[in-house]
Amino acid sequence: MEELVLETINRIYHNKDYDFFKRQCEAELIITDDLVRLIEYEEFKVMVQDVGVGPSIRFAIDYPEFEKDEMKVSYSTMIDVSKIIPIFYVQHEFEVENIDENRMGPVLDGFGGQSYTMSQADIYDKIVTFLEKQGYSEVSYAEMDIAIPDIKMPEDVWLFGPQFTVRTCLFHDILDICELYD
Repeated sequence: MEELVLETINRIYHNKDYDFFKRQCEAELIITDDLVRLIEYEEFKVMVQDVGVGPSIRFAIDYPEFEKDEMKVSYSTMIDVSKIIPIFYVQHEFEVENIDENRMGPVLDGFGGQSYTMSQADIYDKIVTFLEKQGYSEVSYAEMDIAIPDIKMPEDVWLFGPQFTVRTCLFHDILDICELYD
């Protein structure tokens, strides 16, 4: 999988095969409806964040809020599926109301590749099994943030930092290829 990632990044960004990138961005992700049905079958809320023409689709899953006494915790899972090559990334998140009198902010939150609840773990296993059967490979948090040398980040783009990563190359259209190369 690592070889495919590097070959694809080289093809698009070094060899400037922007037509390939654009064709992939325009393609419909045929697994979307089946993945949504899988998640909804487990009775979780799912929202598909599809920008239409773009390199990836995000599936956001919200779980029932946990409350005990004064403690309230919200859990969610984000699944990013690339349309450029068959890879995906899963990120679990939590948010806790901060009731500390000396708090600096209203919530404590975090994210990572590891599940925080059994519900997240169960749906994660089902999603990974489904996507792998469709030919997709999971990319870890560490793999998503591998820096790609020799590609210059546009000066007006500061949101993702100074370097291209696997995430910016295969899940975002940082160079506006879909708009500029019509």
